[in-house]
Amino acid sequence: MWLECVKRPRCASFWLQLLCWSLALARLEFAAGQNAGVVAAAVAAGQNQTQVYVTESCLQKPYRCPHPKIQFYLYTRRTQEQPEFIDVLDANALYYTHFNPRHPTKIIIHGFGGGRTLSPSPDLREAYFSVGEYNIIIVDYADAVKEPCLSQMDWAPRFGSLCISQLVKYLARHPRGVQPDDLHFIGYSVGAHIAGLVANYLKPEEGKLGRITALDPTIFFYAGANNSRDLDTTDAHFVDVMHTGAGILGQWHSSGHADFYVNGGTRQPACVGSATLFQTLACDHTKVTPYFIESITTTRGFYAGPCPNLFTYLIGWCEPKDSEYVLMGEHCSHKARGNYYVTTNAKAPFARGFPGKGRSNGEYQGVRR
Repeated sequence: MWLECVKRPRCASFWLQLLCWSLALARLEFAAGQNAGVVAAAVAAGQNQTQVYVTESCLQKPYRCPHPKIQFYLYTRRTQEQPEFIDVLDANALYYTHFNPRHPTKIIIHGFGGGRTLSPSPDLREAYFSVGEYNIIIVDYADAVKEPCLSQMDWAPRFGSLCISQLVKYLARHPRGVQPDDLHFIGYSVGAHIAGLVANYLKPEEGKLGRITALDPTIFFYAGANNSRDLDTTDAHFVDVMHTGAGILGQWHSSGHADFYVNGGTRQPACVGSATLFQTLACDHTKVTPYFIESITTTRGFYAGPCPNLFTYLIGWCEPKDSEYVLMGEHCSHKARGNYYVTTNAKAPFARGFPGKGRSNGEYQGVRR
């Protein structure tokens, strides 16, 4: 981002320059603080600084799929407390589970420092089961994205996506499975990019992922325009992206068929007043998951209107027609295209309902999906 500031023309306003440099400094401070904290903790535990970045301390060799540290657990309404492990090397494994091809299949990929028993994974599956029958498969690759394994963050997502593609192919070949077109991937932070990278390992004749929902894709390690590493519209039939910490911990640029910038995309009202800058930035980044979780169950809906840019949104120049609003989140129309902006409440419930002229007591009376 600091390069973007340098490249701005001299005629750019002082306040725009100041904002740009402030965001760049905040990003640098956060990265430096994170690295310093990791190193300090490791040294205190008896490691030297070189050992902090040794890849072998996190994922064991050999690096081939399936890998014991990248596992797939199936949750259904019947097995919420006892998830079933899917062994992609066992042709009969799916027969021994409660997987039902008639139910929608969601594959959840957590972010840095996450796991299948850590938020938001349990919250997501609980929300889905509260409204219907689903096959929820959670990818647990916690050892590949944990401190102090920073060095492997450059290649671990690609390795993880290779193993996940093995699951996709297993489900497609199995008589009781489903095709890639019927899969909905939900990835948070680095998990959003991993979902996109899965497409790199699927041949055209093997099908294409049905949908990828990216929850504030991380900017770290994925700040370029390399579509072979970044999430983009070629990765699935429909890619929708929700931005809440854009430009700081999350990516700012549009990378989906439909990109939703929540409360402007960078700062979330519920995060104002956090004790430290780091806590504020982390709060903005993680707030995307409560928004999406609520979108699964809400009857009001997160209605977003098309708007060309943040400035136009902030000064109130965007006045979409009622027919132009679309739902953000789980029930987003696959026909949605472009950038959308949506405003939420500061506290749960976050959804405000339909904001257009067709509203009645906050509830939209027209077509909801």
